[in-house]
Amino acid sequence: MIKFIIIALVCVASISKLEAQNITPIKKVSAKQVKAIIDSSNGPLIVNFWASWCGPCVRELAYFDSIIAAKNAPVKLLLVSLDFPESFPKKLTAFVKKHGYKGEVVYLFETNADKFIPEIEPKWNGAIPASIFIDQSKKYYQFFNFQLTRERFALEIDNLMK
Repeated sequence: MIKFIIIALVCVASISKLEAQNITPIKKVSAKQVKAIIDSSNGPLIVNFWASWCGPCVRELAYFDSIIAAKNAPVKLLLVSLDFPESFPKKLTAFVKKHGYKGEVVYLFETNADKFIPEIEPKWNGAIPASIFIDQSKKYYQFFNFQLTRERFALEIDNLMK
């Protein structure tokens, strides 16, 4: 019992430390949970699949927040990390903090791509970065299985907001 209390206190202290630094703890999610977020979204949503070790992903993410802010777009940005299990949570949290991403970051803990990819998006060939732009209320859905340029991302924000 004492061991359990000590573990609980350490977890609370870790979460409090993250909150004091304005870092939301990165939540583990399954493919089913990601798909549920996509299917139940009730407004403009961008879901981006990325990893900290993926150069095109990091280059792309560098301008997402600034374009969304410049356009004053009321878009929710969900960044789904496909980092390796050994990077979660410490390395991933440090990477997100260093880069200052403003979107919600979650960690997809599933490793069987043959299972989770078709569950999320059947057209996805597995390459990252990959992005889904969706607004259920407008029946708008676009999937991109490549790095979006700054210009293309801005255009897709405009299309999502029409």
